[in-house]
Amino acid sequence: MTASAMHIAVGLLARRDYSRHQIKTKLLQKGFELSEIEPVLDRCIDNGFLDDDRFAALLLRSHVSKGHGQNRIRQSMAQKGLSKEVIERALNNSDCDWFELAKSKANKKFGETVISDAKDRARRCRYLYGQGFTSEQVFYALE
Repeated sequence: MTASAMHIAVGLLARRDYSRHQIKTKLLQKGFELSEIEPVLDRCIDNGFLDDDRFAALLLRSHVSKGHGQNRIRQSMAQKGLSKEVIERALNNSDCDWFELAKSKANKKFGETVISDAKDRARRCRYLYGQGFTSEQVFYALE
């Protein structure tokens, strides 16, 4: 195992959490071989430095605090290299009320103003879909 690969991985993880995929990509960019990287990643996991479930929970909290829906969070987590199992586990373990989150996001953006016409309703729907909410959550939020 290359000490410098381990040194770089631990240095990155000391600053903030990353997914296994992100650390692997960063080490590949630094010119390390896959055969050197895998043992380093395994050792980081064994020592508790690297944990995709912890990273997913942290990412989830960050997105919920920004008012993002499940679809947007799923997409963001997938872009960070988290597996579908890790993503679904994080979302299922969340105690977030997605319907209320959608409603509060709509109220923050549009206030308590009444929907004036079909065009206004469509604009609000597009906004909430863009924030990652499902159809049911969007309809609930705009009731």
